[in-house]
Amino acid sequence: MRRPEPPAAASWWESYRSTLDASSVSSTGKFVLEMDSRYILRHGVLGAGPAGHADWPATRVRRGLVMGSVQSGKTASMLGVSALALDEGLDALVVLAGTRVSLWQQTMHRLRTQLDLPEGAHPDQRRILRPRADSGDGEVPLSRVYSVMGPEVRRALQLRRPMLIVVMKNAHHLRALRDLMHQEVIPALNAAARPFHLMVLDDEADEGSILDARAESGLDPRLDDLKQIPRAIVDLWASRPHDGSSASPHLYVTYVGYTATPQANFLQAGYNPLAPQDFVIALRTPYDRGETEPRTTTYRERAKLRGYYTGGEAFYRSVRDPALTVEASGNPRADIADAVRAFLVAGALRLWRDQGSRLTPSEATSTSFGTRDEASRRSPEPHSMLLHPSGTVSDHFDAAAEVLAWANGGDKAAADAAVAAGERSLPLDQLRQRVLDEDAEWSAWLQRYRGTAGAVRRAFDLQNEPPVPADEQWPELRQLLLDEVLPAAHLSIVNSDPRTDDRPRFEPEQRADGSWEAPADLFTIFVSGNVMSRGLTLEGLTTTLFLRHADEPLADTQMQMQRWFGYRGAYLELCRVFLRRDQLDLFRGYHEADEALKRGIIRSMNSDPDTAPSPQVLQGSRFLATGKLANLRTVPLSPGPWPFIRLVNDRANDPNAHVVADLYAGRDSHEVLVPGRLEPAGRLLNAPLSLLEIAELLEQLRYDAYSPARSGWHAERWASLEAHLGLIVPDEGGGAPAPAPLYRPPGTQGSDEQQHPCPYQIAAYLRLWDACLTRHARGLFPTDDASTPWSMLDLARKQREQPRFHVGIRYGRGSEATRGPLADLAFPVRTMQRQVVHGELVATWGSRNQARDGSYPGDQYFDYHDRRQDAPPPTSGETPWRPAGAPGLLLFHIVERAANTPSVALGLGLPLGGPDQFAALAAS
Repeated sequence: MRRPEPPAAASWWESYRSTLDASSVSSTGKFVLEMDSRYILRHGVLGAGPAGHADWPATRVRRGLVMGSVQSGKTASMLGVSALALDEGLDALVVLAGTRVSLWQQTMHRLRTQLDLPEGAHPDQRRILRPRADSGDGEVPLSRVYSVMGPEVRRALQLRRPMLIVVMKNAHHLRALRDLMHQEVIPALNAAARPFHLMVLDDEADEGSILDARAESGLDPRLDDLKQIPRAIVDLWASRPHDGSSASPHLYVTYVGYTATPQANFLQAGYNPLAPQDFVIALRTPYDRGETEPRTTTYRERAKLRGYYTGGEAFYRSVRDPALTVEASGNPRADIADAVRAFLVAGALRLWRDQGSRLTPSEATSTSFGTRDEASRRSPEPHSMLLHPSGTVSDHFDAAAEVLAWANGGDKAAADAAVAAGERSLPLDQLRQRVLDEDAEWSAWLQRYRGTAGAVRRAFDLQNEPPVPADEQWPELRQLLLDEVLPAAHLSIVNSDPRTDDRPRFEPEQRADGSWEAPADLFTIFVSGNVMSRGLTLEGLTTTLFLRHADEPLADTQMQMQRWFGYRGAYLELCRVFLRRDQLDLFRGYHEADEALKRGIIRSMNSDPDTAPSPQVLQGSRFLATGKLANLRTVPLSPGPWPFIRLVNDRANDPNAHVVADLYAGRDSHEVLVPGRLEPAGRLLNAPLSLLEIAELLEQLRYDAYSPARSGWHAERWASLEAHLGLIVPDEGGGAPAPAPLYRPPGTQGSDEQQHPCPYQIAAYLRLWDACLTRHARGLFPTDDASTPWSMLDLARKQREQPRFHVGIRYGRGSEATRGPLADLAFPVRTMQRQVVHGELVATWGSRNQARDGSYPGDQYFDYHDRRQDAPPPTSGETPWRPAGAPGLLLFHIVERAANTPSVALGLGLPLGGPDQFAALAAS
């Protein structure tokens, strides 16, 4: 008997859109989500056309990446792209859903409830879904969790019924799915002999999916422990040994990695099987600025503050005086006391705001609700605190005991025993007494929240401040604190230890009799570490005490720990992050690097959407971009305080001697005299030169053995900065403006081999410095203050402090130049006797003497001696930078060569205060 066909179903996108319409996502947010999902579909998933199109690569595999933000809604994008791709005829969707069971189950639940909404009574006739609803609890063997019988696969192919599979990113789970693909699916599609499109979405693609091929290149796969998960992912569509192609001439694969921290994804070698080579896309977040077209990192949200994504821009830049961050004292007990007071007072304030619209905690926990929706609507909104002491499990128990010890008056031993025995409630009587005894410390938080309410209003140009009670209303708020907040507040330790508590429970729960009860975690202090770094969202998180310290901070790892990011606009003025100053500087640095990375990607999306960019990954002077790859190099922009160009030409007529002669022939200069010496030490131009004039001078230099072209990694880095800063030159003929390059090498060698230091890169740096004097550039930091982004500096002060450079010629004990252009100057030039090997000076700067008695201080302070100024004092035995605001120096060294035809070398002295940026570069 023939089975009935299901009724016509709504499109996958329409089904998904209906769940969005029932959610709190704003109309602007839904518009941008669809816009971005269609962009990913068009330029990523279908960037080479439908499966089988001639534009697909010969390997039939395309790899790309979508960059989001921490706790910004990446899963919503994944589901949106999936819905659109299914409507376009996608044959199979595989979602790689985290490395932990909880995240796997969470993703399965969201896919079933938000994406898989088939019409009619026969959902299995619309798609094949694995795991089934009853097979993801760990009790069913993996061979059955992902099992699909051969006849079902063949019928699905015949009817173009898609397969939807959510698999945990675990080697055993991936192997079980590989068996399904290679034993059932690939044979069936070979028999069907039609193009089959598989899309693999890798959630948190930087976790577990990175392959450091360079580090593994010397390992024996038979003896060494090679990384299994990336290879197991590729096994889903390829046969071993992997050659980059799919396992069937009919199998077309699109791999899409999703992550907020893609540093390792971009830095891994391009030949790694999951490296994004075909497309790179960045998602946008709602904020108070930006447009939908052309794309920017944020878009203007009409719903204002309640609809904003509150990430690094809000926490580290926008809200100031007072800020949302609080510098920790370094005394853990004192910091815990201050943070817990902030959390509990904020909880009372939120209850005060919700009076009349929601039940109090005591009312909600004693009420039986008829439906889940009623329980959600009438219960207090969750209010959470995160105490992150470290990544060590034992420290979590100790920190929880510290909270109890403070609350009960300081008995740490009793608190340790209570926590070990499972006690999670706060000592109510003692804590109530503490509130009454320390009234000033508690009420102070009411005043602080009123201050940040004003700061939030100013930051986002709100018509009204978020409501905070006046000081005279403190007794009312204190009563809510004593009667409702303190009895409801409790601790929860969340980590991998079996002795710890359940995962957060923010949803109503159904009782055995069918009624519903309020969520368990209404007022909770979560004590956790690494577990909170991925996937788990703390609802209502207002207060974070981040005590973690890392000797070698890693940007991608620590960025994921910022669980205070998210959509917290409804109570942003009540948010506080307590942390050490050096950790705040790190988080601010991560945000600047992240913003610069996103801007580069979006710039490429706007200009060339069908070409995958090579994004510039940044790190800092105190942190690395990632620890997932070995042997990363840090490449600064700044050439340092004393770059010296050791290159010299061998030819008889050094073109650089003409550069020096032309400069001095057209400008007034004077001798530099040294007491006790008959001969002058050299000569200085009377008037110093600007940043751009020194850059142009350096760009005139030419070398026989060094002539780099504007290509390769370094040139791409400068080009990225040009675009980032918006450097353009108007076309005099009325055409489109052209880029104004920072990096202007002579351009005859295509190699990216770089002389260090390179005169043309120093010139580019000086041009960058000049450009940044009028721009709040993102991703850059001044060399005199690595903790403050350039984008937050006072540019007027920077303009006042910009250096002008003294330009000098250093004389030596060699013969006088009697041939060539230097001999034609109006003054004699005595050469220096310096050793040259293979076209380079063996030494750099000459005389060094940190004099304080008026004697010659050394060549690096040639101009200081001329002005009769003492050189800056040394730091830790090293030659110091010139201070910010001081002049710079360019000193030519005229080197004696054969036949009395001197060559030119030169050194520069740069003051502090210029822009810097630290690029991450994987070792080749």
